[in-house]
Amino acid sequence: MAARGGELTQSRHLSVDAAAKAARAALEAAEKDGRQVSVAVVDRNGNTVVALRGDGAGPQSYESAERKAYTAVSWNAPTSKLAERLAQAPNLKDIPGTLFLAGGTPVTAQGAPVAGIGVAGAPSGDLDERYAQAGAAALGR
Repeated sequence: MAARGGELTQSRHLSVDAAAKAARAALEAAEKDGRQVSVAVVDRNGNTVVALRGDGAGPQSYESAERKAYTAVSWNAPTSKLAERLAQAPNLKDIPGTLFLAGGTPVTAQGAPVAGIGVAGAPSGDLDERYAQAGAAALGR
C-alpha cells in the first residue's frame, strides 16, 4: 500500500554539483593560505555528499571535517558558537557523530538548514571555519 500526501514530508538538499562547488571553494581558500585541510559537505540528514582530503592533510582531518559538518547542520549553527555552549551543557559532546570545535558552518535555504560544511586540519578552528564559510559563500554565485 502507498503512503498518502498527508503522511509525507518534504525537505530540501543541496545538489551534488552545489556540494562539490562548495567543497572545492573551501579547499581552494585553504590552499591559497598554504593550509592542508580536509573538507566535507553533508546533506540535511547528515549524510556525506562530498568529501575532499587536500594534499598533505592529516589523517584525522577527514573524519573531523565530516563530524563538524554534521554538527553544524544538526543545530543549524556554526560549530564555533556551539562549542561555546559546552560550558552550560557539557554533555552535548557525548552525542554520537558530533564535534564541537570551530570549523563547521550550516547552509540554509529559506531559513532552514539544507547542508553543513566542515573543514579540519588548519592550525586553528578559526581558520577552519573561515574556509568552511568560503565554501558556503560560493553557493549562489
